[in-house]
This record gives sequence, C-alpha cells and structure tokens, in this order.
Amino acid sequence: MYEDRILNESKFLKIREFFSPNNSSWIVFGVIILAGIIARIFLWDFTSTDIFVWKDAAELFLNGENPYQTTLESFQVEGIKHFYAYFPLWMYFSSLILLVFPETWFFGVTKGFILLFDILIVILFYAILEKKVSNVWRLKIPIAIWFVTPMVIMTGAMHGKFDSLMFVFILLACIFHEEKIYLLEGVFLSLSVLTKPIALIIVPFFFIRDIRERDFSSLFTKIAALFALVTLFSIPFLDDPFLYLQGALGVHVTREQDLGLIFALLSMIFTSPNAEPVIRICLTVIIVVVWLSVIILAYIKEFDIYKSIFLAFVGFNVFYWVFLIQYAVWIYTFYITYTTKNEKMKHWHLMTSTSVIIVVSTVALALLGTFVKHGL
Repeated sequence: MYEDRILNESKFLKIREFFSPNNSSWIVFGVIILAGIIARIFLWDFTSTDIFVWKDAAELFLNGENPYQTTLESFQVEGIKHFYAYFPLWMYFSSLILLVFPETWFFGVTKGFILLFDILIVILFYAILEKKVSNVWRLKIPIAIWFVTPMVIMTGAMHGKFDSLMFVFILLACIFHEEKIYLLEGVFLSLSVLTKPIALIIVPFFFIRDIRERDFSSLFTKIAALFALVTLFSIPFLDDPFLYLQGALGVHVTREQDLGLIFALLSMIFTSPNAEPVIRICLTVIIVVVWLSVIILAYIKEFDIYKSIFLAFVGFNVFYWVFLIQYAVWIYTFYITYTTKNEKMKHWHLMTSTSVIIVVSTVALALLGTFVKHGL
C-alpha cells in the first residue's frame, strides 16, 4: 500500500514537472507555430500579382534589359500595375531562383523562402528577447501570436511580399548593434535597405549611440559598409544612375493608388482639383518633421534601437498618403520587440491582449482574402 502510494506520488511529480511553466509554454508555443506553418502552406495557392512582378523583373534582368525602365513606365501610365520599385537585392534573389530551379517552380520556391524568413524572424525575436524577459509566457506568446497574425500571414504566404526578409536583416543589425559588432551591423543594415528602401528611415538610429559616445571609428565603419554594399549591388544599373534612382526611390512619391486614411479624409475636405498635390507636400513635410523629432528624442532620451524603429515606422505610416496592410506589419513587428521587453508593462497578458486585438481586427480581411485568388 505504502509502495503504491510512493509510486503514484512519483508519477504525479513527474507529470507536474513535465507541465512546468517552462515546458507548458514551449508546448503552447510549438502548437501555435505549427498552426502558423500549416496555415501558410494552405494559403500558398492564393496570391496577388506582385509575385509575377518579381518573376518578370528577374527575367528582364537575366535577358540583359534594365527593369527600372519598365518601373518608370508603369508609374507614368494610369491603371497599369506598378512594376519592381526597390533596390535590386530581391531581383537578384528572384533571378537566382529562375537560374537554379525550373521556371514552373518559381511560385512555390518563392513562397517557401518567405515561410523560411518568417520562421527566422521568430528565432531572432527569441534570441533578442530571451535575455530581456524573465517570464516564459510573456517571452513566447507574443512571438507566437505574431507568427499567426492574419496580416503577417497575408503579407507573405498569400501575397508573396518579401517584407519578412527586410525584418530578418533589420533584426540582425539590431543584434549586432547591441553586441557592438560594427561591421556586421553595417552589413545587415545595408542589406535591409537593399531589400526595401523604407529601411532608409531607420538608418540614423544606428548612428545615434556612436555620435553620443563620440565613437567615430564605429560610425565610419558602419557608414562605409552601408555605402559599399549599396554601391556594389547597384553596379549593373549605374550606367544610367538617374533612371535607377528614379525606379528604386523616386516613383514612390508619385503613387496614386491605395491611398491612406488621412490623405483620403483631407481629400474629402479639400475638393479643389489642385488640392491633392498640396496635401501630399504637406503630409511629406509632416513626415519629415515627425521623423526628425523621433531622431532628436532618441538622442536626448537615449531610446534603445527597437523603440526608435517602432516610433519611426508609426510616424511614417500614420501620415504617408499610401497605405497597404503590409505597412501595418512593419509597425507590428517592432511593436513586439519594444513592448515585450518593456519592464514598465508589468503584466505579460497586456502584450498578449493587444496582440489578440490585432488578430481580431484583421481576421475578417484574412477570411475575405482566402476566397480571392489574385489578392485584395
């Protein structure tokens, strides 16, 4: 009888140990991540036309043509789908896929890599936050919820957009910024810019600490790495640098589709035919003022790199006259890093509750997108 009781108690203790907070959090984390992977694979058959733009740009490049000529033409003719309008890193990546794999595999291989990038972000989140967050639930649940948030899944798994690759490079740059490994910080910062030019707005935040500490050797190391890589990757297009810069940067200020909320509201108030250009100029001035204000505050208040990036993306997207769901992912990704490690937010469920609100607010859009083969 006594031996049976000891045996039962031993089994009970082993069960309790197995379902410790750490093990339980890993189980829940793993289930959510697995669900996110399954959801992405299920949605691979749905897409927008963007993924075909990546393929067309790669084909033009491999055929010796300049894709940025097509980019300018696409922004000049109303009603035509906008062509490739970024620095060339993703174009090279797409070209490599076409060279290595059969052409019919392009769609699936691209979606597969985007899934890999999303998983890498989860790993980088954990690497960044593990040393900053002691509560295992607060550490893992926000990361897992990011992975299954509909707007994150839609951006990559459905529409084939490559924002997650930019996040991988930015998060790596943040890690090396914290570790003070300046050359790698500059390299990954440069790669983030080469992926999407929006990353240019966060570049100054990686220099603030060096300026404050008067560490000019690290500052120049990062600047040199940034310019060297951007120049290196741009070499095939520098025979016509104006066309290249217009295609990669300039066309974004002429966009007249997917207009944002503030621009739309102001357009309803000011209905003059000449009002829209003036509204764009005013909003551009506001964006610059907000951006400079964040830089100054980051210097004075000594914001960490994650808070600075988060505020920069918020300020840009609130006032930019174009809004797409992927832009909200920029904010949400760095909201995770900033709020999860914030000691002033003492209850981990506060972060989770906010994440759930974001999930609920986008689930209707995600469900709608499930039935739309060519995007929203």
